[in-house]
Formats: sequence, C-alpha cells, structure tokens
Amino acid sequence: MQQLNLFAELAPVLPVTYYPDFLSLEQANSLYQDCLKLEWQQNQIRIAGKTMPVPRLECIYGDAGCDYLYSNSVFLKPLTWTDALSKLRDRITALTGYKFRIVIGNQYRSGQDSIG
Repeated sequence: MQQLNLFAELAPVLPVTYYPDFLSLEQANSLYQDCLKLEWQQNQIRIAGKTMPVPRLECIYGDAGCDYLYSNSVFLKPLTWTDALSKLRDRITALTGYKFRIVIGNQYRSGQDSIG
C-alpha cells in the first residue's frame, strides 16, 4: 500500500539553492560582530486595538524609498547600507543574479522574543 503525503503534493517547489561555503568561518564571525553594531530598535505594534512593544529587536537597511509597513502598524524606513551589509549584498547579487534593495534584521534576545 502506497502512502500519500498530501502536503508534499500541495506544496510549491521553491527555487532554493544552499551554498555551504558561502562565508568562511572567519567571514561569518566578522559579519556577526558587524551585526551586533547595527541600530537595533524595539518598535511598537498595534494589535486588537492595543499598542505594545514588538517582542524582538528589529532593524532595516537599504536603498532610499524602500520603506516597509507590516501589520498595518509598524513602519520601517531603511537606514543607509553599512559597508559590511553592502559588501554582503553585492556578493549575493554576483552569485545569484538577484538584486536586493533592503535587508531586515530580527534579533531574538531570549526565549521570550518571537515573531508572532
């Protein structure tokens, strides 16, 4: 008897490629140190008529005019690309052919921070 996996049959096939050596350990550690210096902020979100802090820190960097609104209440205006993020963006573009205009970072400080 053949098993039927409904999820696999309904799930779209996404064009995902994994590059295991995209960054060396040294490059990854350097990028991590750079990310610690980003301008992290805790935004306010409005849910069910209540305003509360977003349960994580966020930042956005990118091209001018690439503003981002989510949950109809959190408006993010990108800061200018840092040197490290700009170099990472250019490297990703050279490898994939895709040009990214923004990067959004989420920082989860503890098991209490979340996305939803």
